[in-house]
Amino acid sequence: MITQNFNEKRLGIRVFVGLPLLYRLPANLDPQGTQRKGLIQNISTEGIYFRLEDIIPIRTELQVSFELPDKSRINASVRVMRIEFQEKDNKYGIGAYFTDIRDEDLGEVCRQLVEKLDINNLLRLAIEKKASDLHLIADRQPVMRINGEIVSLKHLQPLSAEDIPRLLFSIMSQEQIKKFQTEKELDFALQFDEEHRFRVNVHQQRGNIEAALRLIHTRIFSFEELNIPAVVKDLARMKEGLVLIVGTTGSGKSTTMAAMVDLINKERKGVVITLERPIEYVYVNDKCIIKQREVGIDTNSFSAALKSTLRQDPNVIIIGELDDAETIKTALIAAEAGHLVIASFHAPNTIQAIDRLTSMFPVEHRRQVLFQMANALRGIVCQILLPCSDKDKRVLATEVMIANDAVKHIIRNNELLQLATLIQTGGSQGMIPMKEAIWKAFEMGQIDGETANAYAEEFKGPGR
Repeated sequence: MITQNFNEKRLGIRVFVGLPLLYRLPANLDPQGTQRKGLIQNISTEGIYFRLEDIIPIRTELQVSFELPDKSRINASVRVMRIEFQEKDNKYGIGAYFTDIRDEDLGEVCRQLVEKLDINNLLRLAIEKKASDLHLIADRQPVMRINGEIVSLKHLQPLSAEDIPRLLFSIMSQEQIKKFQTEKELDFALQFDEEHRFRVNVHQQRGNIEAALRLIHTRIFSFEELNIPAVVKDLARMKEGLVLIVGTTGSGKSTTMAAMVDLINKERKGVVITLERPIEYVYVNDKCIIKQREVGIDTNSFSAALKSTLRQDPNVIIIGELDDAETIKTALIAAEAGHLVIASFHAPNTIQAIDRLTSMFPVEHRRQVLFQMANALRGIVCQILLPCSDKDKRVLATEVMIANDAVKHIIRNNELLQLATLIQTGGSQGMIPMKEAIWKAFEMGQIDGETANAYAEEFKGPGR
């Protein structure tokens, strides 16, 4: 029988399993006691949810049997408590609670399935270790990125190709599972607790389902806490124009943009519309009305959402990713039309950001794009995260280019390599070269000399 004090922390945790099920109906429904087949979709220490081709009356008690990963067989009694018709494949989903199961068997269900396949354990561990990312890879232990370094969790068992979908599907809705099975990739956000969210990317690799999960702190940090230069506040206070936040993956672009939105929300009245995939930080209206639209849920694409946004009376538009020429074109139009547009773009430095943006257009259109960009641009913020001297955390280094008349002239004439000199000599206007930001971090004792030399070398010479 089920004991009342059985590991209460695990009760209610439900994991996706996909286990073959054998069951028998009671004698009043099947006098022959025929053994029938079904499929367990998910399981907890309280019961199972399985699929059948035939309907079973509510509150019917069944004798069930299924095999655990170690090949041991579990025999139990369950009572049907929920029935739903799954129209897509003409089957019935049955929710049933255990009414009779040996304590030893329940312990094995917990040990082999619920504990092992409870993804919350891994997410909690990522938070404890202050990881930026968690990777789930077939036939390997879970891997985390901690302070920029890849760390394999060797104290954990490797995850099989079957384990990973079971872990992931337990935190995905049926709609998300169906979408992933159709498109073979999916992005979504998971609220873990009041202070932490995860941005989840599920994908296939060599036929196996795998995932990358980015940890997001739901608390929005201030400019001072993030070590963002004060001049970036001035860019956030602009009334119109285009501000680009650029950097490589994992350089903190979303965090900086969240700080800018928070500043706007506290200082001015207006309508702010964010376009994200997925939504990372959740804002609470202060002085602003903030509308957050998620690509894939609230709209089909960044470009479609951006065109619609122009008809929604925005003062500020936040674009999570400039991912195609149409989105860039519309962003430039919005900035020229009197809206403040703050957008993220993947590029290693300021010069390459402009070059890559224009190269997304056909050659015959690039000159016009450069003219539009010169007119609309107010500044570019490029950032990297440097490993601190104690290796326990990372510190932000930021390059800032302010789009003054000289910068605009160079962009119009596509003489982008000259921008490095203007940034170097533009300190009086708030410009900050990346090398200066790196060496400032060294002088403040935040990074060591080896790190400073290595990163400063990357921002040396043409095209840096």
